[in-house]
Amino acid sequence: MAQKRRVVEELAVRYFRRRAGAAARPDSRDPIHFLNQEERRELRRIERVAVARAAAIGALTSGLGATAAVAALPLLGEDPDQATWVQWTEYLAVTLVAALPLVVVELSLIYWNAIDSVHKLAAAAGLPLFRAKAAGEDVVRADGDEDDDEDEIFAAVLARAALEIPNPPRPMFGIDPRREASRMRILLATLVYKAKVSLTKFVAKTLLTRIFGRAALRAWVPFVAVPITALWDGLVCRRALREARLRAIGPSAATELIGFILSEHPEPSPALQEALLRAIGTAVVRSRDFHPNLIELLDDLKKHIGDPSAPELDDSARFIDSLRGLTPAEQRSALQMLCVACVLDGRVREAERQIMARAFAVCGRPPPRLQVLALQRALLSGDALGPAMLASLTPEPR
Repeated sequence: MAQKRRVVEELAVRYFRRRAGAAARPDSRDPIHFLNQEERRELRRIERVAVARAAAIGALTSGLGATAAVAALPLLGEDPDQATWVQWTEYLAVTLVAALPLVVVELSLIYWNAIDSVHKLAAAAGLPLFRAKAAGEDVVRADGDEDDDEDEIFAAVLARAALEIPNPPRPMFGIDPRREASRMRILLATLVYKAKVSLTKFVAKTLLTRIFGRAALRAWVPFVAVPITALWDGLVCRRALREARLRAIGPSAATELIGFILSEHPEPSPALQEALLRAIGTAVVRSRDFHPNLIELLDDLKKHIGDPSAPELDDSARFIDSLRGLTPAEQRSALQMLCVACVLDGRVREAERQIMARAFAVCGRPPPRLQVLALQRALLSGDALGPAMLASLTPEPR
């Protein structure tokens, strides 16, 4: 059965479905993960417009909120420092009444901007989110089946990127992304990230008040929020579009990279099959996130090798041990799969660099730090991927 979606996610998928075929580019013949010059120019244009629009939305709504806060200052009396709790209550009530509708408007416009831009990005990369329906064809399937079709699943993946909805932390394929994670650390990181705008505003207001004095700033200090909100909204939009583009091109890149890795092993041994699966599971655990691209990587790999019954694919120690029983050629392929899995979510974290160093050391090879960065850059830039790039990840043993 389909996973129950959040309301905003479901609205985004419906929006993508309504726009089916509106911006499709069926003449694109190169792989989706490879971006030609025309596609790059169009993607940059879409991203610039979206970021500028997000910043303008943040500046406008925060500016209106600051204006309301300044207009309500007389409620605090001639000397706000001597205001009673009743006066402060009235002041806060007025500012909240003005601010809450603005927050709703800001979030609505920000979400619409992100969803619309993601739809355009996918189409510009040669990947329409829903295939255009033939004349007279019903959009909703007549059988009433509640299972998501492939278009809906992929549209939901991009919708979560646009809306900055985190990936589900639940285990899949016998892999628990939180196996090695500190729950407290995850909670603190989430709280800090969610409070980033408020913390920035608080720090800025505190510093300005200390420098210029509270009385001098009282009339205009609320407007400090205008550039800060505009900056954060623009950055968040850029981050969301980058993630959406990565999810759009990731499945295509995963399919091609698996083909390169398995080209030397038309019939991989059971030991190599297990090591390849454990390489992906290790990357998931070390990133503490089951990125959609890694789900696609696992799906594609299992289409090639079946579904070996290997226990605890998320055990990093077992992956390291599995390398010792492989031939040098098989070790090379397993190490390449580890690097691909660590890069395919767009980030290479310190925990992933550490496990790569351990794995390469077991195989007597130097860790490919620069080569991994080159692969990451090529993936994010939409450059061509090839066997030579994978071969560079596994230099000859010392």
